[in-house]
Amino acid sequence: MGLFKTCTLATATLLTFAVLSLSLCWIWLGHEHIPNRVERAETIRNASFDFIIVGAGTAGCVLANRLSANANVSVLLIEAGDVFGAASIVPLLSTTLQQTSYDWAFRTTPQKYSSRGLINNQQFLPRGRGLGGSGQINYMLHFTGTSADFDRWERLGATGWNHEAMKPYLDRIDRGKSDERTEGAGACSAELTDDEIFEQNQYPSMLPTGSKSQLFNFCPPTMPSASSQEHSPKLHVTTTENALSKAFTDAGAELGSAGHNFNAARYTIRNGIRWSSYHEYLRPAFGRSNLHVLTNTIVQRVIFDKDKRAVGVAIADPVKRNDIEIHAIREVILSAGAFQTPQLLKVSGVGPAAELKRHSVPLVHDSPQVGQNLFDHLNLPLYVSINTSASVTLDKIADVRSVYNYLKHGTGVFANTAVAGIGSPRGANYGIILFGMGSVDEQALRHVSNMNQDAFQNFFPLHRNNSQEGFLFLSTCHQPQSRGVIYLRDRSSHSKPFINPNYLKHPTDIDCMTEAIRLAAKTAATEPFRRMNATIHWPRVRSCANFGPFEEDFRTNRPSDRYLECILRVSALTGHHPGGTAAMGRGGVVDSQLRVNGVNGLRVVDASVFPAPVSGTPNSVIIAVAERASDMIVKDHSDG
Repeated sequence: MGLFKTCTLATATLLTFAVLSLSLCWIWLGHEHIPNRVERAETIRNASFDFIIVGAGTAGCVLANRLSANANVSVLLIEAGDVFGAASIVPLLSTTLQQTSYDWAFRTTPQKYSSRGLINNQQFLPRGRGLGGSGQINYMLHFTGTSADFDRWERLGATGWNHEAMKPYLDRIDRGKSDERTEGAGACSAELTDDEIFEQNQYPSMLPTGSKSQLFNFCPPTMPSASSQEHSPKLHVTTTENALSKAFTDAGAELGSAGHNFNAARYTIRNGIRWSSYHEYLRPAFGRSNLHVLTNTIVQRVIFDKDKRAVGVAIADPVKRNDIEIHAIREVILSAGAFQTPQLLKVSGVGPAAELKRHSVPLVHDSPQVGQNLFDHLNLPLYVSINTSASVTLDKIADVRSVYNYLKHGTGVFANTAVAGIGSPRGANYGIILFGMGSVDEQALRHVSNMNQDAFQNFFPLHRNNSQEGFLFLSTCHQPQSRGVIYLRDRSSHSKPFINPNYLKHPTDIDCMTEAIRLAAKTAATEPFRRMNATIHWPRVRSCANFGPFEEDFRTNRPSDRYLECILRVSALTGHHPGGTAAMGRGGVVDSQLRVNGVNGLRVVDASVFPAPVSGTPNSVIIAVAERASDMIVKDHSDG
């Protein structure tokens, strides 16, 4: 009995030590040393900076890097959050930060035309709160738009924003399809240096010891080190290669490669870890003495002088309970995102006069389009089961070998977000995404989607099997016509605004998404997926029972349009791609130089300036827009 107690105590001690070690390592990974952080806002009361950037999201990180590259220019970057935790770097853990302190956790108003399978008919709208913004919690999919997207912008009045004008900036950020891959031992193009790593680029292996670059290295030891040449920001883009991505691209070829564009998913991932504009742009600028970073601070309003010129911002003093004013010598730049940029414009006095009067906000400029034109993508999840071990399952996630492969090599199920392919007919405004999750956790998915229990179980009928292989086809309309609006809740920038996207209000969006669903069904019927015994599980929704699915629908995979419209209105989910709320264009909020119309010294650089959606994920396009905006700003102030 004594020996047993001794062994038990020793085992408990070792386990406690292991847990403590991992906990300390996790905390270390989530700590960032920012040498030029402003520790107390009070210390910069009435201080002046050449540029003040509000929001350190995807665009703000780019602007901070580009504008501070001139050592004679002072830049203040203000962010409401702080450094993201270590979980943000692990691709598969993207959604775990939703509904946490790292997420603004917006939600829509109850929707009239959609979301009937969601609690209170409301969609959750995650937005990243911290350095890197939504680029730290998104799915990292890399897409640079189509030529038609940008030519459409110009037709809508965004002069000079056609594809020809944007192409140099899109090319600038894209390293192209590099040799690194998200699967396989040859995943690395170069080791990460100590300067690149800081604290949270990769998990440490538990085996080696030494410098940080040794601890955080998924590359084989024979790979060359990164060069020491001057940093020139470009996104690191990797391409998924696995059985599902191969089946998807082969399916596109069977459908007709001349008429269909089916590609393996491309990610902004470097050596198995997230690589956002925060990593590529903001971090390399941390050492610049002319860049100052103020975190955990919400801007109250933009300050205007009597000539309607933006001369600074006001922030709250948490100690004295009054405003701290900070002055901008050249410009204030809003990069707070598609929800908060229009909110901040309005509480600062730039917006629809009637709405501002209702909230007793002093009018600076009547700009009726602020907060209008809100657009977003919707995705309809359609579950497909297979009999091949090719997807991400809960059992694989829990397998210690998966954890080991990621910690040691940066490969396996944790190394991407399970999106395997993206495709559409050429020239079409709709498409599909293959999301390779075979089994899902009900509590976790409902927690981030707001689906009610019936809707979840109807759309994920095999969810109780943790080893179930399969995937989702996400059917989407690339150019939805429905437009929504953002209204103030009150005159405070701390309050969450009312967000009403009006999903599926326009009838053509139903037609467009119906075509996408039928494309998904055709794809599942191709030979590459038949070899996997792919079976579509059409959801049996009680409120749609009069329209299907009937037994024939399961045999032919051609349910009626009425049934498809019904399930779309029940459980189509946001694609997390809002934009358009401070748009360029005729009668728009900003001009073609992204300067706010009707005032001076104020610019907007984020997705709110998009006149219309891009036909896919917008994050990389936002980076390109910020690159171009940086050139515009530098040119405008080159004489000073």
